[in-house]
Amino acid sequence: MYLMCVSLNYHQLPIELREKFSFSAEEVAQADKLLHREKSILENLLISTCNRTEVYAVVDQIHTGRYYIKRFLAEWFNYSVDEFSQYVSINTREETAEHLLRVITGLDSLIKGEPQILGQMKNAFQVATKQETTGVILNHLFRQAITFSKRMHTKYRVSELAQSSGQAGLHQIKASFGSLDGKTLAVIGMGHIGRHTAYNASNMGFSRVLLLNRTDSKAEAIADNLQGVVEARPFDQLVTVLAEADAAIFAAAVKQPLYETYASTQGIIIDLGVPRNVAVSSDSPVDYYDIDNLRSILTANDEKKRTMLKQIEAEVPAEVHDFYVWEKQLHIVPVIRGLREHSLRIEAEAYDSLLRKLPDLDAHERKIISKHMKSIVNQMIKGPIKEIKELSVTPGATDDINFFCKIFGMENLKVENQQNGK
Repeated sequence: MYLMCVSLNYHQLPIELREKFSFSAEEVAQADKLLHREKSILENLLISTCNRTEVYAVVDQIHTGRYYIKRFLAEWFNYSVDEFSQYVSINTREETAEHLLRVITGLDSLIKGEPQILGQMKNAFQVATKQETTGVILNHLFRQAITFSKRMHTKYRVSELAQSSGQAGLHQIKASFGSLDGKTLAVIGMGHIGRHTAYNASNMGFSRVLLLNRTDSKAEAIADNLQGVVEARPFDQLVTVLAEADAAIFAAAVKQPLYETYASTQGIIIDLGVPRNVAVSSDSPVDYYDIDNLRSILTANDEKKRTMLKQIEAEVPAEVHDFYVWEKQLHIVPVIRGLREHSLRIEAEAYDSLLRKLPDLDAHERKIISKHMKSIVNQMIKGPIKEIKELSVTPGATDDINFFCKIFGMENLKVENQQNGK
């Protein structure tokens, strides 16, 4: 059995092509099931996001698995196999596990370190398992990868570093207040930056997030979509809203300032506009940050992020190694189980023989004898099991395993020569 991944991703394909090779959420389950019927495919899982469409599979032969996966995808998207082949990249064996670990931790994302891909991978795994298209190998690999990704996000917290001016502004507000409980934020301007700022602010812990835009209906539509603590206010209430708010983020495209502070203006103002949205009077006590003030935060975060990503990257090889040690030992599991069962049969026969020779033993004495006999058997097979597990991942493992089976009288459990190159 071989592990492989067929990928269409942003490294090779611009968005105009990626959008042609994407599955809707409803199509993924159907595609998983149909692909599973293809020749050579033993296990499979499909994921489709805005930056990648990938098939992870366990196949009986690499060349046939590669062909049938490409043919399936080509037919689904109405391409010839030859034409489709130019767009795909393929990983096999250890490369597949490494690729998955890099993808699920965000190392291979367009925005490095982003955590959303973990949720998308978890969902893809759940869909595939529900369709019963995964098995022992993909189940173990994806559970291990999900656990690894969670551990990396907890350990390094890359996603908590602000990567945009809007995020940096929100982080500055949070750092200034400490707790956002009971605080009101106003976001002015519902362009690209303002929308993303409103989205991020909606689940940060503010008691209220008030949205304003010169076209009121735009702010209302975004507020209706976010709901919860988010609400829209008419733009002509700007001064009133700013008097209510503890902090404000301006992100409007204007030629002249929308607001001028005065002596009694308090709170925090983040001005993301170029030209700036706010004119600050010299006697105003307001905490004011413009885009240049935030740049130092973003620059420092970039350096921290690069360091954290290198640290995550350094942990991937050991995780790949752990998976392949596990996989190489799969064929030894029946042998170990057979040794345990063989030993228990011998122990049971010896125990029954002892009871026939000592019929006067009471229940307590029998229990003590049984317990000690099991302990002796477990101690005796512990060493051989440890040795055969270690031998099972070395060159020539097949001969060692079969010799092991022979000396323990388990020749029915001999394994075939391992030629999968794993």
